[in-house]
Amino acid sequence: MTGNADGRSQLQTDLYLARFRRKIAVNAASWLAYVRQHSGDTAALDREMDNLRKAIQQALAEQEAWESGLALTGEAWRHVEQRGYWLAWRGLLKQALEVSRQAGRPADEAFLLDQMGELARILGDNRRAQEHFDAALALSQALGDRVCEGRVLAHQSQIYLALGDLDAAGSCCEQAAAIFETQVDADYLAIAHNNWGIILLERGAPEDAMAHFELAAAGFESVGNRRGLAKALGSQGEAYRHLGHWGEAVERYRQAIAIDAEIGHDVHAAYTQMNLGILYHEQGHHEEALALHEAVEPLFRRLGDRPHLARIYNNMGVFLAHLGRIEEFQAAFDSAVTLHLEAEDRPRAAHTLTNCAEHLLDQKLINEASDYLDRAHALLDTLPSPPDRLIHELENQTRRLETMMAAQPAD
Repeated sequence: MTGNADGRSQLQTDLYLARFRRKIAVNAASWLAYVRQHSGDTAALDREMDNLRKAIQQALAEQEAWESGLALTGEAWRHVEQRGYWLAWRGLLKQALEVSRQAGRPADEAFLLDQMGELARILGDNRRAQEHFDAALALSQALGDRVCEGRVLAHQSQIYLALGDLDAAGSCCEQAAAIFETQVDADYLAIAHNNWGIILLERGAPEDAMAHFELAAAGFESVGNRRGLAKALGSQGEAYRHLGHWGEAVERYRQAIAIDAEIGHDVHAAYTQMNLGILYHEQGHHEEALALHEAVEPLFRRLGDRPHLARIYNNMGVFLAHLGRIEEFQAAFDSAVTLHLEAEDRPRAAHTLTNCAEHLLDQKLINEASDYLDRAHALLDTLPSPPDRLIHELENQTRRLETMMAAQPAD
């Protein structure tokens, strides 16, 4: 009798666990449908983030629910990226990647590696981002998954940009655009064009960059991607700023910020606010520029976005220098250099060092400026294809230093 009772008890336990596992799978599938139905409803998804996270964790822990859990992880990433919930999502992406490998789902693995590359890039870990992108690219090519390959290339272009290899960055965008033209994917074709324009802007070719930004805006608008449209408009603002067309730049920036406010994309709105601050500085409104940067600095610090936090400090250094706050501007520049080097963004680190040297020379602090310029030269020497703009900046300040040193009285 005891044996029969034990057998029935075990059977009941097995049935309960089977029902529980099915319930987890059904729950994940239901949340997947919810995320897809509310893809443009930021407030609704924000309210359910804790529940979404729990649903994913449970699904990834049960083999029967793996498929739904992996799909939900990927679908929720767009909202995570938009709202800046990167740090909270890092563990889930790692868990999902391991599950994709255990389940023998290489397409999911490639997709997740690409997402992890984007996450590492956002957080300023360029070396790890490159490793993830390389793995995702190799896997997608082995699978013959052209769409995934194109997405990885579009994302990887920004790593090459940060590492100072503009030739490789441009090649990535060109390849990605060619793929999405044949795959008829207007959304990702627009992303490729926007990233391509960013690289051309870095090369000092704002007119060429604008052509790509306009293609990006048209592509995003054609598929109703308001988030992408805001990015493209912000990029157009940058091109106009580089061309010296301040009125058009302000108009594009404000259009981008308005769309981001409408869809709840606080992170990108902060990026655009930074660029607007730079424009105010160029117009001589240094206090207003500083205030805009001080307003968004806590957001980037909270999100762990080291690349943009570094840019904030670099820009604040420039504004503080123009306001005559010498000790503060040097400290801001030093903070920016540290963050750029932690992210292995040597081009921007060299740019910041040159910026600091320029303002130290303004104060006739020749020895200090010389040290910063030496460090900038050393960094540029390590880059495979440094931007011409950086080379010219450094050459100009080096000549200025030499002139000032020659004018010093002999001992």
